[in-house]
Amino acid sequence: MLNVYQIELRRSPLLIAFPVMVLVDLVVLFGRSQHWIGVWPEASVAAQIVTLFLGPVLAGVSAWQAGRASRSGMPETLMGAARSGWRVEAVRLSATFTLGFLAYGVGCLTAAAVSWREAGSGFLWPSYLLLGVSTLLMFASVGHLAGRFWPSPAFTPVVCALGGFIVLLGTPYRFYVLSGPPDVRLSLSALTARLLLAIAVTVLAVAAPSSLARAGLKDSPRRLLPRHTRPVMFGATACFLAALVGLPMAGELRVERSASAGAMECARLKEGAPRVCVWAEHGQYLPELTQMADRLGSQSWGKTPDTFYEYGLRRQTFGDRGFDIAEGHVRTAAIAMAGHTFVTSVGRCVPPHRERRAWQAMDNLHLWLEYQAMGQDPATADKGLHVVGVAEAQREASRMMRKSQIEQRAWLAKQTADLDKEEWCKPDARD
Repeated sequence: MLNVYQIELRRSPLLIAFPVMVLVDLVVLFGRSQHWIGVWPEASVAAQIVTLFLGPVLAGVSAWQAGRASRSGMPETLMGAARSGWRVEAVRLSATFTLGFLAYGVGCLTAAAVSWREAGSGFLWPSYLLLGVSTLLMFASVGHLAGRFWPSPAFTPVVCALGGFIVLLGTPYRFYVLSGPPDVRLSLSALTARLLLAIAVTVLAVAAPSSLARAGLKDSPRRLLPRHTRPVMFGATACFLAALVGLPMAGELRVERSASAGAMECARLKEGAPRVCVWAEHGQYLPELTQMADRLGSQSWGKTPDTFYEYGLRRQTFGDRGFDIAEGHVRTAAIAMAGHTFVTSVGRCVPPHRERRAWQAMDNLHLWLEYQAMGQDPATADKGLHVVGVAEAQREASRMMRKSQIEQRAWLAKQTADLDKEEWCKPDARD
């Protein structure tokens, strides 16, 4: 079997394409974005996303290899051989797995290496990496099975590669995730169902008798399924059906992560400034976030809360008012921190719909607080941000940020006066 494995490995088209696969791996890893560097869950997701591109390659090559063996008459040879055919099929598929997982491993190790210096304690999250493994298993196994039944040298590999990619993107049961914020994790039951499905397809691709791939309906079931193959085939089919039933029952692929499941890091810029608490995985953002909190605490209007919490650290019955860090950008955190400061200062305001001036004042104050938190020129702070419906507030708040402190205080007093209706603004019940 070792000789067969070495032969399949040497003759695999993946061996020639391996440098290209590694290049694609690294291009996808760094070309899509680089905000994941230094954040373990995001780095794990970035390494996993590569399987969306490696998978179709594996499916095509696996179909070509299986079809090559069928075109050369190997199924008929195995039918008369003393050695079980599934052993040969397992070795051939293992050669594809070897090069595919080796390319995948290069991306995982690269993601770990570049994140190691900037990230805190921890490492790549195994659940995300296993999700990528299940994707590669599915692609390679489906391609191998299809190649054994329809050994076309061109049509089958192309259909397996493109069709598998389209199905993977279109299925409601996702086999991939695009982001890995620290407040969520993969569901163990959902991940188990996907791995079980991938393993069942792998076993079916290997255990399907060679006679089944070449024989017609006139052959008897006893000939199609030899005695030693039946338990494996029936078991793999049962696992496949159980996994299909389990996918919808397992629920969403990602679920909320309990705050008690991870460490929390808190800091403040100076004594008396608001404190900022984040997930330990986002500890690298604390210096910038504490500066934002200090600017909000030092500005001339309103009152900041004692502590700003990242999303997921203080979930409550009425919702979570924590800030978010979206794809490495802290502007989303500034938006949430400004909103929390506004509610702490004024309360939760719900003016009548006809009171356009009051609604505009709320938008103006929100944007002004955001610019205060960012500590940047408004045009720089808004770069790359596309928010619908607040263009007027952006212009007004930007204009006032460039005025003197006296003019800003007068403007703030006017905006607050437009909201000075007792029945409009009430303390937040969530505090």
